[in-house]
Amino acid sequence: MEKSFGFIGWCNENNHDKVWGYFYRPTPNNPHPREFGGHNCVIFWARRGRAMQFKPDVSGYELNKLVYNKQTVKHYKPISFAKLIEIWPSFEQECKDKLLWDILAGKVK
Repeated sequence: MEKSFGFIGWCNENNHDKVWGYFYRPTPNNPHPREFGGHNCVIFWARRGRAMQFKPDVSGYELNKLVYNKQTVKHYKPISFAKLIEIWPSFEQECKDKLLWDILAGKVK
């Protein structure tokens, strides 16, 4: 999963403890999403210890604008996947479980 992330940010100041980022995910029609402009991109966010939320299929200018806003306005610091797992050890399993439910519910395609 580590190679699929385009950005991971952590905001842990002023009583905040939030993680925000995006990753590319393969689908049956597009097993290599990065090769085709990142069209199978999923944005995730959550307060640590709370349920994750997802927003599907954002790319290009809109995605770059979101990342810029998170870093400059919301003060999310870029972190590595290793740091993410260090601060949130169950992230990967929680992400997979919640994303599966959101896909089945039709919230993420």
